[in-house]
Amino acid sequence: MEQIRWWRGNLPAETNGFIGRGSEVRRLLEFLDGTPLTTVTGVGGVGKSRIAVRAARERQEHHPDGTWLVELSGERNGDLLAHTVAAVLGLPERSARSQTGTLVEFLAGRRLLLILDACEHLLPACRDLVAEILAAAPGVRIIATSRRPLGLPQEALLPVEPFAAPGAGPSARRTEGPAPEGPGAERTPERAGTERGEPEREPPEEPEEPEEDDALRLFLDRAGIAAPGLETTRAGTVAAARICRRLDGVPLAVELAAGWLGSLPVERLADHLDDHFEVLHGRARVPRHRIARAAIGWSHELCAPRERLLWARLSVFAGAFDTAAAEWVCGDEHLDDVPGLLASLAERFLLVRVPGGYRLPAAVREYGRERLALLGEETRLAQRHRYHYLDLARRAEADWYGPGQEEWAARLAFSMTDLRLALDPASPTSVELAGTLWILWFCLGRLNEGRYHMTRAIEAAPVTDPGLPRLLWADGCVAIARGELELGRRRAEAALSAALDWGDYAAAGHAQLRLASSSLCSGALEDVEPCVELVREYFRRAEAATVSEPLALVTAAMAVTWRGEFDRAVAVLKEVQRLCDARGERWARACGDYVLSIAQLGLGRVAEAAEAARQSLDVKWRLRDATGVALAVDQLAVIAAVEGDGRRTARLQGAGVRLWATFGLTGFGSEGMSEPRTVAERTARQLLGDETYDAVFAEGYEADPDAAVAYALH
Repeated sequence: MEQIRWWRGNLPAETNGFIGRGSEVRRLLEFLDGTPLTTVTGVGGVGKSRIAVRAARERQEHHPDGTWLVELSGERNGDLLAHTVAAVLGLPERSARSQTGTLVEFLAGRRLLLILDACEHLLPACRDLVAEILAAAPGVRIIATSRRPLGLPQEALLPVEPFAAPGAGPSARRTEGPAPEGPGAERTPERAGTERGEPEREPPEEPEEPEEDDALRLFLDRAGIAAPGLETTRAGTVAAARICRRLDGVPLAVELAAGWLGSLPVERLADHLDDHFEVLHGRARVPRHRIARAAIGWSHELCAPRERLLWARLSVFAGAFDTAAAEWVCGDEHLDDVPGLLASLAERFLLVRVPGGYRLPAAVREYGRERLALLGEETRLAQRHRYHYLDLARRAEADWYGPGQEEWAARLAFSMTDLRLALDPASPTSVELAGTLWILWFCLGRLNEGRYHMTRAIEAAPVTDPGLPRLLWADGCVAIARGELELGRRRAEAALSAALDWGDYAAAGHAQLRLASSSLCSGALEDVEPCVELVREYFRRAEAATVSEPLALVTAAMAVTWRGEFDRAVAVLKEVQRLCDARGERWARACGDYVLSIAQLGLGRVAEAAEAARQSLDVKWRLRDATGVALAVDQLAVIAAVEGDGRRTARLQGAGVRLWATFGLTGFGSEGMSEPRTVAERTARQLLGDETYDAVFAEGYEADPDAAVAYALH
């Protein structure tokens, strides 16, 4: 089985060399030993995030529940902070409680390290969440990065300064004097003299070993990436040192400067940078907090017009984006080579390459947004952004009933920051988008966040919106899954009425399925099958091919299984397999395979029951459905007990308890559903004796989730 270690943490790989900062990393590690919260502070572009991630990587073995990075630079809604953190941790949203309460309870017994990166624009929300976590979870260590402290009493501060500027010599090659103003301002006296044929002044002498300076080391390292094979002469090194001094050692600014060495010799680059800074600031020293912005403006000046235009348009993205999204949102007759321009911006460190696409550094995004406003394109680009993510959601829903579910699950997770942005209830597309994303909310376990977005959209939606029936049944679906049966039924009934009024039989089928689910969960088993027949009839009228058809059959099979009619359940579930296999669908089939295992075991077909449970487990693990994984492992333990294998039963039960705990789950289903687990434990104890059972159970519990799932699938 493929090893999927998504539960152990998510620290990104270092794509570029880590230069300097050894003392800062050591101090941060010392703080982690003695305090639960350390905030790494400093100006924009100083390298706070890289220091935090490097320290976290060195401490991975000290945190058995993982080391986790939560990137907040693109998030704009503090109400969703707990949802964002929970999604990174892989915590399923299966409770009607507040997400903050659920998250804090999940963390209470953990030993993990959490990085909250770029807190400054969500400072009140970060402060409140961190305070609650620290009060309840003594085993959790938090690193925050922020331009300002959180302001909590437990907080240790690690201020990060720019690198020391190389050398101690003069920092400019210019004659002292104020910067010229007006037309021709960039023609300094020295440059004008050169144009008249007078020799240009020689640069000042530098220390003998400027390469020992971290700022210069960073510049030269990134220069090697931007211009592979570049050989730096002594004069070039002197010019590079002058660049680093002019940029006051601010790492982001130094990287941006190095990114241009593929286009300009280093000496010309240094001259151009001096010109730019002197025109803007004259002889005055640029404040450190403005260095990164000044360097970004200088990079913008060096960009070609089409690169500038793409940069401005890309600022509409809040998070990571792929090439297709950039082309869809930003491309037109003025930008007909978006992939090539993306590569060019990335080569100059104006874009960060991430798995699956690109991301704008926060300061670069802010500058681009200002340029977009000056171009008067904010409204048009925001509209294109919204419609791109609506189109993405439509395709995800349509393709979910097919073989690409793992890819779509990953793609929706990758796009989550921008989906949140597009879900603004003031947007004219929010009603359709919130409802269409039911795949994300329900199938992929983001129930609580889904309720948040759908509730806001329902409150803002006009009753004439044709997307309202879908939104209502989707909200009902999530409400039922959260245990809010009465609310879910009301939503489904309203959706069914509106759908029939509109003649929208596809929406009627989905709404009717939610009524069937409500009956199942409330114990009205005799009502389920008639509801499912109506579901299939509505879908036939709509000529709709949807994953909800096999899901409806799974719902019917669950009802007859709970009534003990195992033969009928098997027949229905074989139809589920036929429908799903014809389209290469796996998620709904995995739901059906779990129920099929229960039904086959009820008929005494132990081998068939084990095979169905293993098939369900394999798919649920790949789709990161923690609840489905834990249920399947529990079922395999029951099967092992029926087979008389006490050791396998004990080990799987230990693994099952660990899985429920690892993913913050508290159990599932009625008391009757838990009875087989109790019977299996009693059987295994009789076979092994209490002492041996407890020892083997502990072996299963101590196994990490990868090993536990691999053992269960064996």
